[in-house]
Amino acid sequence: MKRIAILIMLISITGLTACANSSTTPKNASSQNTTAIVMELDENYDDTDPFVNEKLFCVSEDLDSLTATGTLDMDGGNGSLEVKNNKTNEVLWSETWETSVEEEAFSISLENLKKDDEYVICFTGTEINHATIEVAFDSDVVQERERPLQ
Repeated sequence: MKRIAILIMLISITGLTACANSSTTPKNASSQNTTAIVMELDENYDDTDPFVNEKLFCVSEDLDSLTATGTLDMDGGNGSLEVKNNKTNEVLWSETWETSVEEEAFSISLENLKKDDEYVICFTGTEINHATIEVAFDSDVVQERERPLQ
């Protein structure tokens, strides 16, 4: 009987120690250094066709390369996603979807980003009922910027 009680106590201590360790260690250590940019659009977003939605970002240091992961959920129509230099309009990355997609994952690879430049994630859509785009950069040097009021 004593052996069973000791065994149960050891299992409990082991379980509590494992829980304590997991609560102090993040599930994904890089998630603390992630910047996510989210765009959500519906058919009432804009009455022009195609419509455009843009989000600005910058980097706090020059980078040889930067990667991001993204997801697109789009109902209806066609969509195009681009990452561009906001000043020069140079397209650094692009992808196009010609049908509805449900939670499709994609990856972005960017090269030679400069801390003095501003970049834009641009989604262009035609005949869209709803679209949600999320882009997550695995770096804490990326900051989303607010677009100045027109």
